[in-house]
Amino acid sequence: MVFGAGGFLGARICALLADRGVEHRGLSRSRGEPHRLCDLATMHSYALDTQIGMYKPTVVINAAGATLGEPATLVRANVTAVGALLASVRDNASHARFVQLGSAAEYGGASHGTSQDEQGEPRPAGPYGLTKLAGSELVLRAQRNGADAVILRIFDVIGPGAPESTLTGRVIRDLRGRQLIEVGSLDVWRDFVDVRDVAEAVVAVALTDGKVPPVLNVGTGRAVLARDVAGQLFELSGQPARIVEDIHDGTPAVAWQQADTALIGKHLGWSPKISLDQSLTDSWAAQP
Repeated sequence: MVFGAGGFLGARICALLADRGVEHRGLSRSRGEPHRLCDLATMHSYALDTQIGMYKPTVVINAAGATLGEPATLVRANVTAVGALLASVRDNASHARFVQLGSAAEYGGASHGTSQDEQGEPRPAGPYGLTKLAGSELVLRAQRNGADAVILRIFDVIGPGAPESTLTGRVIRDLRGRQLIEVGSLDVWRDFVDVRDVAEAVVAVALTDGKVPPVLNVGTGRAVLARDVAGQLFELSGQPARIVEDIHDGTPAVAWQQADTALIGKHLGWSPKISLDQSLTDSWAAQP
């Protein structure tokens, strides 16, 4: 069962499962067919229990959540929803593997040139990272109590169909629609990983028979300056445009993030296959 199946990551995960011939059911709070409507943050526990009890999943993937909004919205989507899903899986599919899609925002920033591994002390810089960390702590608590639970801390996801909440999605939207690009500070370094590689990592964790560590990073292991990424998209568009940076947009500044991916490579043999250049080219070529 894939919760958040209508989102950027969830849709790609469902597509990969379909390609592999893996039987699955997608659930989404915002889109109907082929998915079932399901809002983890608001639905009655009985309704959620009924869904999980009916399908008896062997794996539950939680790709649902919110990246933007008021603190209460983030708490409901990233904390309350996780708690509700964990409780329902415990009571109705206790042997299922629980795969939580976390975020590098849980780590916060790091010293320039360093890589962040799974043992680092999380220091989220804003409400999004804080609520994602709170959701992860619920998963870790369940894991300590015997649940088969794994958290994937995913770094900056890009690729075809990226939403406007991402850097590449926002830049592509502005390049297609007007000659003005409005973004936050571009003087930050991020580990950009393609959504197709992320889906491969999620499915690898979901389907492996072996025991895996409770937290695994998903990234490329290489930080890139956000200004360079925006510049590449600008060149791909071949359009005249002006970039306006809002360095006081209210988002806490995190100057550097870079994943240490040794652990996921060791346990699952996973590594990213899609280069940054290819990801950006495919992103620009994708239909809006």
